[in-house]
Amino acid sequence: MTATEMEELFLIEYDRVTSFDAPGYTANEISEILSSAQEQLIFHTYNPLGNKYQKGLEEVELTTADLQELVSESNLTSSASQIGVLTNGRFFDLPVNHWLTLMEEVTIATDSCFNGAKGIVKPITHDEYTINRNNPFKKPAVNEVTWRLTNSGRRFELVTDGNYTITTYNMRYLIKPQPIITATGITVDGVAGPLNCQLKSTTHRRIVKYAVRIAAGITDAQMYQVKTIEQNSGN
Repeated sequence: MTATEMEELFLIEYDRVTSFDAPGYTANEISEILSSAQEQLIFHTYNPLGNKYQKGLEEVELTTADLQELVSESNLTSSASQIGVLTNGRFFDLPVNHWLTLMEEVTIATDSCFNGAKGIVKPITHDEYTINRNNPFKKPAVNEVTWRLTNSGRRFELVTDGNYTITTYNMRYLIKPQPIITATGITVDGVAGPLNCQLKSTTHRRIVKYAVRIAAGITDAQMYQVKTIEQNSGN
């Protein structure tokens, strides 16, 4: 569907669930709602606890195909600036279009037989780092795991045990989708329309259902709860 067709379907479905007894929305507001709904669908697909199958993106073939247009990958080398890095840590600047991480591993350089091997990356919190950094049974190891902490919104910090170095940080990730904008003269997140949904057509009706749920929740909290239950049950 085009963005205009998604707007038309939204209006039909919104009137149906509200029995024509709710405030209308402008084209600009509908573009904002559709764009938010698109992100909600992606988050629910990405997070196993956020969808009715209780499975993540790559565990269900349909969802993998739905978001295929957003998948990208990069092999990163460490950042030019390492000011403030933790002991045995290295900063890696994220790709400019990085949004959600799907897969990550490191390529290792060491004097041992593991030279050139691929290593597992484990995301941890700063509290976990503080608690376990001196624990020989939980800290990073060349043949086990490299820790990854979020240093800021645009870079990660990888921590080793000091006995190996990281030559490349290999990442597969989702880029943030462009907004859905229904008409000329409308701007969402600084992007001017019109813009159609860049996801596969199989997602468009589901995005509209999410949008109706959002719109119903704005005007009626009880209706929001009803639509949430319907969404989680797959109706």
